[in-house]
Order: sequence, then structure tokens, then C-alpha cells
Amino acid sequence: MTPLDTATQDAITRAAALMARARHTVVLAGAGMSKESGIPTFRGDGGLWTINGEPPLNQYETFAADPRRWWERRIEEAAQPSDFAAAIDDAQPNPGHRALAELERMGAVAHLITQNIDDLHRRAGQESITEIHGNRHWMRCVACGMRWPKAEYIVDATELPPRCTQDGCGGIVKSDTVMFGEPIPALALERCARETRRADCFMTIGTSAVVYPAAGYPIDATRRGVPLIEINPEETPLTPLATVVVRAPSGEALPALIELLRTHRNGSTTTP
Repeated sequence: MTPLDTATQDAITRAAALMARARHTVVLAGAGMSKESGIPTFRGDGGLWTINGEPPLNQYETFAADPRRWWERRIEEAAQPSDFAAAIDDAQPNPGHRALAELERMGAVAHLITQNIDDLHRRAGQESITEIHGNRHWMRCVACGMRWPKAEYIVDATELPPRCTQDGCGGIVKSDTVMFGEPIPALALERCARETRRADCFMTIGTSAVVYPAAGYPIDATRRGVPLIEINPEETPLTPLATVVVRAPSGEALPALIELLRTHRNGSTTTP
């Protein structure tokens, strides 16, 4: 690992001091964390949508109009996954994911709101998590909101679209990933809002902070006077609001943050 420069180390020291005093730190994570595992981002330099253009904005409308046909295409595509799908499926949690999970185990992070759909946070061991844009490896009923890991919900290709069997619901089941034009599940929004209200420290990691409603949660927290820590190699719209800005990738910043928090717990103090 490349040694951190003095300015970055100083910023991480101040971030550790803020988190050491907090009781309920909430984190918003974005595609920058997945990029460290080899998954291309959507926006920015080299992003999939920057190069190829954004997908149609009526994805959910198309699904709702003919869910059977959507599922037929989905099964066909699964046999020959795109390079992007293969990158997600082959990716492994990186040091940033593992460090964030360790921060939760230490009690330094109370909840994670992630915009990523790749399941890497869960695989790294994160437990208190809201996947606001869904999870590529899960399924969801559009009627009752019930979610299942794909391995626990087997789709019968002769009975499309699949239906929810939870308490006789019968709703249509789709990929858990939130499509363009699809409302974010109410339970996810309620959890994000509840955790943000409880936050006395907020940290963003690797998010471009341009996609709402996710980008609104750190803004809501700062309006209440909650300190904001931004960990991102690049400037974002949240940078002017941040109390501390760490210009480093998560895989470098978060392990260093862990060591400093352990120092705080052993009795050392640092003034932010």
C-alpha cells in the first residue's frame, strides 16, 4: 500500500476524532468502492454510461407492460452475460469493503446505505445495511416487497413471470435491482430516513453524490449540524459541506481510520 501523504493522514486523524465521539455514524457508499474491486463505474471518466449513453428511462414501464417477455430476455442474457455483468459476478470484496465491515464490528459504524448492487458489502460481512438501489444477486416481489437471495428462489422458466408465495401474495417477482422509472421500495426509503435522523456523524465513501434520493441523506444530516466526512479521491457536490475531506480511495483510508480509532479506544486523544 502506498504511504499516505501528510495532508491525507491529517484528514483521517480528524475523521477518527469525529467518529470516536459519535454514537451513531451512518455511511453512504457509492460506485467508487466497487471500482476498487474492478467493477466499472457508470458515470465519470471511463464510466459505462459516459461511453455508451444512459439506459432507457422507461425500463420499469417496459417490465410492467410485459413481465413475461422481460423474464424471457433475462434468462437468455444470463446464458451469455455482458462484460459488465461478468465483472460484477467475478468481483471480490476489497480492503475498503472489509475495513468498513470491521468498523461496524467495532461499533464505529451504525448503518450503511449503499448505492451499489454488487453484494460486495454483504460478502465482506456488513450486517446493518440498506441497499437503496437493490442487489443484483437478490429477487424482490413488486407487490409486498419481500426479498430473497437468488439461491433461495428458483425461477421456473416454464412459469413466467415468477410469483411471490409469501403468505399467498401472488405478486410478480423481479430482480431486486431498481430499474430506471421504478420507485425505490418504501421500506428501504423509510430505513434510510430513520437512520439519517439518528446520525450524529455521517460519512460518504466513493459516491459521486449526484443520484437522489441517496445523495440527499448526507445533506439532510448536515442541515441538523451533523459533521460530514467525505472519503473520495475526487471532488463532489458534497465537498463544500464536509467537515473533513479525505482525498484517498476507501482501501487506503478506511484501514488507516481503523488503526486510529483503536488508538482512541486505548486512551489516546486527538483534536480535530
